[in-house]
Amino acid sequence: MFSATKPRPVTASAPAKLKTFLFHPRAARWAARLTLLLIWQLVGDVSARFPTPVGTFNFIVAEFRRPYVGTEASLLNNEVVWNTVISLQRTAIGMVWVILIGIPLGYAMGTWWRAQGLFTDIIMVGLALPAYIWALLALMWFGFGTTAPVFTIAVSATPALVVYVMRGTLAIPRELRDMSVAYGVGFVERFRRLVLPSLAGSVIAGLRLSILAAWGVVLLVEWFGLSDGAGFRSRSWYDSANFDGIMGWALIIIVLIIVFDRGVIERIDRRVHRWRDGIGGFGASSRAGKSEP
Repeated sequence: MFSATKPRPVTASAPAKLKTFLFHPRAARWAARLTLLLIWQLVGDVSARFPTPVGTFNFIVAEFRRPYVGTEASLLNNEVVWNTVISLQRTAIGMVWVILIGIPLGYAMGTWWRAQGLFTDIIMVGLALPAYIWALLALMWFGFGTTAPVFTIAVSATPALVVYVMRGTLAIPRELRDMSVAYGVGFVERFRRLVLPSLAGSVIAGLRLSILAAWGVVLLVEWFGLSDGAGFRSRSWYDSANFDGIMGWALIIIVLIIVFDRGVIERIDRRVHRWRDGIGGFGASSRAGKSEP
């Protein structure tokens, strides 16, 4: 009698695993991070005015230990958490106005030629005028409250979203619109079945750019005239000529926007464009975590 033996699972060898990792997009991201860290360290060693990674990290730890209210710091009561939450709150309020104005206006400009003719020059002015001009004007008009950053976000970040939505609307085939009207499809159903799927990619791309612009605008207004927020804290260390403080808050700001982009915007973008995974190509393989050998 011969006893049956279970086949052993086939596992990839160490060189094969290494090759798979090296050709994976994750390896490229880690290589870029390590390269930037190395360049940062080298520049910090050469120049006394440029902080090193160790000095910046020590500053961030110390900033977490500084209480925002009272005399005792905690997980929530520290300079980093409170100031970033204040900045994020202002950004969120401003982005609500950007969405409420930008998406309807972009759709109107893409479907109605009169709206396009009326607002094109205004949108161009919004795109051309630097954000710091709006920031200074808003501080002079509205003072040192929440209105100034919200207004600056609205006038600085809305034009980009309008342009993306307008271009997406213009890309919808006119034949499909005419056919839906000819077959008596109602506006709500036509908007849900035709317009929304066609505009989803443009809206996500416009929102990504608008959020980046809004975050920078909030920091700019806080830097110039407010008494709290991440921008104000950066300005405080700039006035103190503390290079570790400036770089530390810059790093905090960068990490926040990267985490939000990768954790929220990129997930929504993959959800919207999940149909591409069935087509193939570089984008589909990278999103699915696969790579060509």
